[in-house]
Amino acid sequence: MSPSEPANTGPATTGGHSMHNARHWVASSLLAIAVAHTLPKASARDEVSAPVMIDLPAQPLTKTLLAIGTLTGRQIIFPGDAMAGLSAPGIEGRLTAPQALARALMGTGFKVEMGSDAIYIRLPSGAAGGQGAEQRGEAIVVTGSRIRGVASASQVYSYETAQARDQGITDMRGLAAAIPQNFTGGQSPGVGNGAEASGSRNTDSSTALNLRGLGPGSTLTLLNGHRLAYNLSNQSVDFSSIPFAAVERVEIMPDGASALYGSDAIGGVANIVLKKDLRGVTANAVLGAATDGGYSTQNYNVAAGTRWRSGGVLLTGNYDRNTEILAGDRSFASGVNEHLTLYPRIESYAVVGSGHQDVGENLVLALDALYAHRDAVRASPYTNNAPVEVSGIVFSTSSWNLSVAPSATLRMSDWQFSLVGIYGRSHLRSLSHIFPSYFSSAVLENETIGSEIAGDGPLVAIPGGDIRLAFGGGYRRDAFISRAASNPIDAHQENIFGYAELSIPLSSPDQEIPGFYRTSLSAAVRYEDYPGIGRLATPKLGFVSSPNADVDFKLSWGRSFKSPTLYQRLNPVTVYLFPGNLYGERPGAPAGQTILAVYGGNSELKPEKADSLSASLVFHPSRIPGLDLSLSYFRVNYRNRIVDPISSLNRVLIDPVFGNLVQFSPTPQDIAATIAMAPLGLENQTGSGAPFDPASVYATIDGRSQNVAKDQISGVDLSLSYRFDAGSLGTLSLFSNATYLRSSRILIAGMPKIDLAGTIFNPPHFKLRGGVGWSRDSLLVNAVINYIGGVNDNRRVDTVELKGMASVDLSVKYHVDVAGGVDVQVSALNILNAKPDIIRNSGNYMPVDSTNYSTIGRYMSLSLTKSF
Repeated sequence: MSPSEPANTGPATTGGHSMHNARHWVASSLLAIAVAHTLPKASARDEVSAPVMIDLPAQPLTKTLLAIGTLTGRQIIFPGDAMAGLSAPGIEGRLTAPQALARALMGTGFKVEMGSDAIYIRLPSGAAGGQGAEQRGEAIVVTGSRIRGVASASQVYSYETAQARDQGITDMRGLAAAIPQNFTGGQSPGVGNGAEASGSRNTDSSTALNLRGLGPGSTLTLLNGHRLAYNLSNQSVDFSSIPFAAVERVEIMPDGASALYGSDAIGGVANIVLKKDLRGVTANAVLGAATDGGYSTQNYNVAAGTRWRSGGVLLTGNYDRNTEILAGDRSFASGVNEHLTLYPRIESYAVVGSGHQDVGENLVLALDALYAHRDAVRASPYTNNAPVEVSGIVFSTSSWNLSVAPSATLRMSDWQFSLVGIYGRSHLRSLSHIFPSYFSSAVLENETIGSEIAGDGPLVAIPGGDIRLAFGGGYRRDAFISRAASNPIDAHQENIFGYAELSIPLSSPDQEIPGFYRTSLSAAVRYEDYPGIGRLATPKLGFVSSPNADVDFKLSWGRSFKSPTLYQRLNPVTVYLFPGNLYGERPGAPAGQTILAVYGGNSELKPEKADSLSASLVFHPSRIPGLDLSLSYFRVNYRNRIVDPISSLNRVLIDPVFGNLVQFSPTPQDIAATIAMAPLGLENQTGSGAPFDPASVYATIDGRSQNVAKDQISGVDLSLSYRFDAGSLGTLSLFSNATYLRSSRILIAGMPKIDLAGTIFNPPHFKLRGGVGWSRDSLLVNAVINYIGGVNDNRRVDTVELKGMASVDLSVKYHVDVAGGVDVQVSALNILNAKPDIIRNSGNYMPVDSTNYSTIGRYMSLSLTKSF
């Protein structure tokens, strides 16, 4: 995947640079809008007549229009879908906006209409398409800033679903795996048993993003800029619940952003941007299978929409099904029971609806709604060779989630105000059938209710442009319900917040200051009040400097936080009585000693906090049209991490590092107070059958969740793309995205630092995805290479190195001109059938590091797409 492709005019309004095929981007866009720094107040006539220096290469027409809007400081509104495939000539000279537009649109038939607040480009007479969308006057708001038209000081990467589909990706799970900054551990359907100690698990076969490997709860996932209901108990969001056909792109900002978006945005922010409009119906069907057996897939989706002069509506439905992969299907799993599930059976469907309606000239009403349902089944036998029905567990889940977000946007001159409401609910029912005859079930529910009011616009004009302000505030209520018999929870957490962001342009291109083509400062702060937890303010500072039109330098620093989950705070405490010898020999310990160990939630938990620093160098030379290169350094100091601190039972009583968690020779009052913490009382695990004797308790251990861990993360992101037109030979595009990551943890102050990245069940140091695409007439070919670096298995004294995994994907799409046109695509993912290394395990645990390496193998698919 690749970052989004900006106009060659300096800082990109998307905050990142891309290598995607511009024609595909335009075809999926029904509205393209150019927003620049608004010039000092003047009449429309004076503003239009001000010439600026313009030097643009020949490129897609939409890119040239975006560039002219940026350079001239005018808002240019145009119908992007009607401009698909059109190119603009090179433009050079000191020109006004109308003069530059006349050159760009020469021979196209499009008409320019000057407005007091914007320049409108109308469709040629008799052309298809309505004018409602283009007249809405929406400005681009990029992930990474609350201010319209302002480039983020943190690098933002945009992953287009049209390009992903051309490369053989057919769902959001596949897209998540293709994002280099995302670690596929955490909550993922491919994660098998054995990885739980690292915090990775598969509870309901959902997919949660896990940027930088900081945990799915440390990545904030948004839908069209608004929050979704949490999933499960870890406050993650189900990324895979969104129908792939409904998504235009996913914007990833892998940098701390709590000053802009609030809690959870420590690893970064992912914003899922839905398609806005469609006239007609588009249907797609994908059938596929893994060549080694198992994982037969069916995917069907339909998108239907219509537009009218003042609005539009789009409805998308999706059905997806895959069969399971069993250990008996894979050669590398020959050492475990053949009935062990390596990848679960999943069946899901989802519906997304979105609509917008103008009310008068300045008010726009909109609505986004989502409903998704998923059923999944997996099995884990307890013996080495018997079927799971003899001895084992079959774990099945049924889950759904709902999200509704109405909004109203009011334009008042250069200012824009919005009011957004959100309602989200997720429901999970799990059933464990433990053979031969035991059943257990649980229900988890999350609910989010909130509202937010926001505004942004210019404050005052200075020589570099307008100082712009965004501000807002709101209320959110998150509820969590667990109906498990052993740990019932029914609680909620309220949150009141306010924020402000300021953008100060220090220099602009029309000033013609050598070495300061464009320079800006940004500052943001957010105040949060979590009753019962605390109040805090998080700042963020940014600096963007472009010495010329070809180079951008970005610097960002900020603080972020993550509030403790309701589960971490309220998970009922369990108190166990263990025999003393469970913890090894203890000098001076009395005979027949016992130990009280406390596990569970902790109502005294405080928010996790982090400091983030990123620096990016972006190169997009105007003399080499189509080339984009970015290099980013990042560093995160993550403190007060909430962990269950007792990870080594055999050292807890003798290692002084655990001293504040252990109380030796507790008094009878201390023992009684410890037992009173458990709603279900003491659980005697001594096996002696003797009644509990408080006098035998040698020590108590507090293993509840604690704010004790500190993580350090640093690394580099590299993104490269190049696209050029070879004339009669077609169009060639190249891209490469890579991430290098280092991370470590200090579990408790005084303990030595432990490496995380590069070790088993944690992110590898290196990930790469790159490829080449070629198109000519009706044919499109893509070849992609994926590489996931190796890790060290350090779970025992002797460390073993696990090799990395490289796979090659090949996709061919052809537009068949029959029945009005059908797109036929054949894809082979992992065409060389690369396999993961086998790891050391005893019993029926997953035979590979399933948090990093896929068990699917070679996957072949056929896709048919038809528009009506």
